[in-house]
Amino acid sequence: MRTLIRGVFLLVLARTAPAAAQTSAATGMSLGVVKLTDQRSEQALTGVLQVQAGPWLSLSAVPSVLHVSDLVSGRSLSSNGAGDLPVAAAVSHAFPTPGAPVLGAALTVVLPTGNAACGLGSGETSLGLDVGAAASPDPQLHLSADASHSLGGLSAQSSLSAPHATSLRAEAGYDVSPRWRAGVSLGVDVGQADSTQPLSRMLGAGATHRLAGPLALTLDGSVGLTSASPKWSLSLGLGTAFAGTSPVGLTSPLRRLKTTFAGGVSRGSGSGKIGCR
Repeated sequence: MRTLIRGVFLLVLARTAPAAAQTSAATGMSLGVVKLTDQRSEQALTGVLQVQAGPWLSLSAVPSVLHVSDLVSGRSLSSNGAGDLPVAAAVSHAFPTPGAPVLGAALTVVLPTGNAACGLGSGETSLGLDVGAAASPDPQLHLSADASHSLGGLSAQSSLSAPHATSLRAEAGYDVSPRWRAGVSLGVDVGQADSTQPLSRMLGAGATHRLAGPLALTLDGSVGLTSASPKWSLSLGLGTAFAGTSPVGLTSPLRRLKTTFAGGVSRGSGSGKIGCR
């Protein structure tokens, strides 16, 4: 496993370094683990590909490979395989005024590429909408707020959020130095609660280290604030896709965590039984 992770990160480094000189494309890779409940956990190796199709339009895809484990009647079961595939189109507009405010929105389609019979996906196409705003009232301080809502299907958000709820996030980031940024995030689910996946509240924190140009190393974590929330999550990422200012991009700790587990299953029992290899 260590050899695989090392090889993947070296591959990402080799591919993202040349791409840093091109603003039309960005890539990244994240390795994450989340404790969904006392019985259920998920590990994810997730790739990110973003293409800047125009000054205001970007397209992205987030494939993932998952390892999901569950404890059923005292017996440990697990499933391995590809997760569902989110594909998104995002638009944004930056205003040339003090504070550099940015407005953005993204439409995400989640394709059911995961094995739903093994609990690795929803088994249906899902649609989700993200809207957000960001501003920098100080050159070192960056604030953002965004909301995500599933318009259809179950997995348009991620393993961290209830599928039929609206997820609200607020984030503050501070540039400690030209290469280091620290951030904190608060995520709250509101609205309708699913019977198998109740509303949650999460507190996230993270750090970004710029290695060269847009190439960055990220470390993010979160803890659940209620008994209905995922217990905790942790993610390590590398790439050029994590450097940006879009309010619906991958710039806050909870946004990066959401992307890491975007192809995963829900906190409930999923659409299938865990135990497929």
